[in-house]
Amino acid sequence: MRRPWLRAAALILSTALILSGCGSADNPPPSPPPQTEPKPTPNPTPPETPETPSPPADAPEDPAEPEPDVPALPGDTEALREALRVQSPITYTIVLAHDAPREMDKTAYLDQMLAEQGYPGKNEILLVLFPADNYNIRFAMGSLVFDRRITLQQMLELVQSQYLTRSRQGDPAGGLAALINAINERAK
Repeated sequence: MRRPWLRAAALILSTALILSGCGSADNPPPSPPPQTEPKPTPNPTPPETPETPSPPADAPEDPAEPEPDVPALPGDTEALREALRVQSPITYTIVLAHDAPREMDKTAYLDQMLAEQGYPGKNEILLVLFPADNYNIRFAMGSLVFDRRITLQQMLELVQSQYLTRSRQGDPAGGLAALINAINERAK
């Protein structure tokens, strides 16, 4: 049994194609735009005499390492400065949350901060200290810190054993230095 609706649809489609002139000599199919080769840009000509700045007479021969940014914390800030000077594959960002009240949920504060500013980069650790709450600490780690054999549990243990013990004795700067040194040791 033949389907009459199929024959009618084919007849209507062919009539529409004929009336629109698709593919006829009067209306050829569109051709793609011509392709042109990209032309190389000429190289800039170097100046004839290169201008090299001369060092000042009183400049040191070896440029000094930039001083690490050490937050104003009570305790052994010199130990913290030294810990931050050590060459490490991990970068540390230390934030003092002066605007966080004591009764505020510290983890919620960190979550809000991460939502606004983004998560740490691959080799970064963000350390947030809460001065109003006896320098309580929260942290966030980048993805490659885990690749350096520092698990979340190990980081929690390092915070407990290195930072909190000294911070509770009134030395948050020294505790932070001990924490950073212990992390650097594990990251080797």
